[in-house]
Amino acid sequence: MNRKAFTLIELLAVIIILAIVALIATPIILDVVDDARKSAGLSESNMIYSSINNYCASIEMKKQMGTLGSEDVDCSSKTSFTTAEISKMVNLGKATVESNSYANGKLTNLVVISNKNRYVLCSNGSMALESDGCEVSKVTYKDNSGANYPELLDNMIPIKYDGSSWIYADIYEEWYDYDKKEWANAVVLNKNVTKNVGDRINEDEIALWYVWIPRYTYTIFNGNNGNIDPLEIQIKFESGTNSSGTVKCVDAVSGSGDSSETCTDDENGSVTNNVSTYTHPAFTFGEQELTGFWVGKFEVSGSIDEITIKPNVSSLREQTVSAFFTAIQNMSTTYKLNGDSHMMKNMEWGAVAYLSHSKYGTCTDGKCVEVGINDSNNYYTGGGQSNVYKTNVKQSTTQNIYGIYDMSGGAYEYVMGNMVDSSGEFYSSSAGFTEKPNLKYYDDYTYSTSELVQGRGKLGDATKETLKTFGIVSGGWYDDTAGFPDFFNRPWFSRGGLCTSPRAGVFDFVANNGENTINGSTRAILVAN
Repeated sequence: MNRKAFTLIELLAVIIILAIVALIATPIILDVVDDARKSAGLSESNMIYSSINNYCASIEMKKQMGTLGSEDVDCSSKTSFTTAEISKMVNLGKATVESNSYANGKLTNLVVISNKNRYVLCSNGSMALESDGCEVSKVTYKDNSGANYPELLDNMIPIKYDGSSWIYADIYEEWYDYDKKEWANAVVLNKNVTKNVGDRINEDEIALWYVWIPRYTYTIFNGNNGNIDPLEIQIKFESGTNSSGTVKCVDAVSGSGDSSETCTDDENGSVTNNVSTYTHPAFTFGEQELTGFWVGKFEVSGSIDEITIKPNVSSLREQTVSAFFTAIQNMSTTYKLNGDSHMMKNMEWGAVAYLSHSKYGTCTDGKCVEVGINDSNNYYTGGGQSNVYKTNVKQSTTQNIYGIYDMSGGAYEYVMGNMVDSSGEFYSSSAGFTEKPNLKYYDDYTYSTSELVQGRGKLGDATKETLKTFGIVSGGWYDDTAGFPDFFNRPWFSRGGLCTSPRAGVFDFVANNGENTINGSTRAILVAN
């Protein structure tokens, strides 16, 4: 018979090949299985971490609503949780929690054993396999003052001063510090100018220059139409869009009267000096609550077709309020800024003025100084030509180079603050408006036949609260000129005073008719969308 079969050599060859394949494949398969177990364990530990935090957040809501049950774990009273307590929060399955710590509403330490692997909580709020270690990730710099982080818009770059030049700042390193009176600065560069982090920024390369004003609450110091000497304004920065102030104000604007708003204190019933607190109203923009806003570091310059904000140039003047208003709104499109560019409101002026008269501005250990007057009779921004602003820091709201200039002296600055007419309607006068702007772009005030009705001011706008004398000879803090819009065809506010006036200052306010004048300029504001 002709029988066919494998020879012994062939069988040995096949066995050797299979053994080699097994030697190669087995570690790979084991690695795949091990990786799957590690991945499953990582997902499970992250789930445990987020579930505990979510549970505690829901318990806090129950406490506020008064529905906390006896079976619930009151996280606020805990520094760590037992296994039984954690089992109420999350289904652990086969995983175990080896250790944990809890503080300020979240887990600060968590060690989970899952699939025989050990997972730990990293500083960035995620779990990691202990043997792999936590990845070191860059954290955006934030100072210790509690101020909200500056919201940089498209085309804005952060800058810091190195003692001689402005530098493109690294956002992961210190570039502002409100405790040191170093307010955050950012710029928009001229078209076709590109820079990298660490590069020097020449001032002739800058088109727009802004300073960040973070959201804050202040303690009411003169809320009852009294007269008071200059004092340090007590300010506390808010977190996010929180409003911790106890005072609430609503407009009460009319065609006649002696007040423009009605204010109450939710905790104290009536507004009480040195007790009541007020989240500054400049941080409410229409229906939008702001973490802060950007304000032009200098008066506007350039042309009505292309506004600039830069030092050492003559400010833009001889424009009506409506022309300024429209030109500044157009800046969002011209410079491709994803924000709302608008002309400074009277209340926004007040927010900057108050911040400047706090420990974050001109005050140190309770002693405050007046912002110096920009006395350039050529209306040069920053006080003059050839980088005068670098040496004349007393003209700055911080008494250093990081502050805002031209708020004392320079040109009169038109702001969007308007007195209604005797019928209670928008009063354009000579400002050139053919229709009323959206109310979020201006502050309105009650009509009066006298500029000496103190109650027509509003809390926070640096008018009625910052009066030292008021009567036939009226004066704000530091004897700055003080007079409200009146029926003499002057429904608009001007702020800051004039370069030639010894009574110019941050707390200066007078009436005007909104026409184009050789000594009238303004300032731009930028709000993130």
